[in-house]
Amino acid sequence: MDKVIDIFQFTHFRKYLDEYQAARVVSDPDFTRAGACVLLGLPKTRSYYNDIVKGKKLSARMIPKFVEVLGLNKKEAKYFEAMVNFDQAKNSAERNAFFEEMLKQHPDPHHILDEDAYEYYNHWYNSVLFTALDVMDVSDDLEPIQKRIFPKVSVGTLKRSLELLERIGFVRKNEDGFWKNCRDSVSSGAYNNSDLVRQYQLQCFELSKQALLSNGENPSDMGTFTFSVSDDAYKAIAKEIQNLKANVRKIITQDKKKATGVHQLNIHLFTNLKK
Repeated sequence: MDKVIDIFQFTHFRKYLDEYQAARVVSDPDFTRAGACVLLGLPKTRSYYNDIVKGKKLSARMIPKFVEVLGLNKKEAKYFEAMVNFDQAKNSAERNAFFEEMLKQHPDPHHILDEDAYEYYNHWYNSVLFTALDVMDVSDDLEPIQKRIFPKVSVGTLKRSLELLERIGFVRKNEDGFWKNCRDSVSSGAYNNSDLVRQYQLQCFELSKQALLSNGENPSDMGTFTFSVSDDAYKAIAKEIQNLKANVRKIITQDKKKATGVHQLNIHLFTNLKK
């Protein structure tokens, strides 16, 4: 059977199963989720495939049956098994091991890393939560930190964010049972000029707007002015901004006292007249 959908476009096996079934049923009307149960050798149940998609554990015994029904070749089968194990891993050590296996089997490992980068920069609260773990002792009970984050996000959202941060190796639990970040900072690096980071920056600008409208609830220091200067002066100002950013990073790096707050700094310099 021709490939219905490319498994290597996915890093989460439940999402793959969901989209695979939806794509295959178009040309194979019998491949409903109930029909898939029959092909899996489970004629007495009509909900098993759907239950797996919705979160039911997929046992090791059933993985080969799924491989057969999905028509996966040897390399695709190994990748599928690694995805299943990665998603169902019991601890961070197992997750890291299965993630490495996914990278090994994937024909373009950068795709996986790019997807994680997309997830991280796609939502402003990922970086806020990452930074906040340096300020607060956060256990699996996320309600205390959820009550303090501005603007408000749900506990469920923070849980998914924490799972992402653990998966990409940004955080881990310490011996006291608190989640702590594993690195001093996160840089956009190769993504500096991508649409991905621009979307993240737009979210940060929206946060500035909300802080401005919070009526002093969240302390802020904001200023705006418009000016006219020569091209040389404009370049000098741009250079000063780069120096400021470097000095801010230096202050952050050299700060040896315990962090007591999470702050956002947005700097905007742009022209109002086209050339």
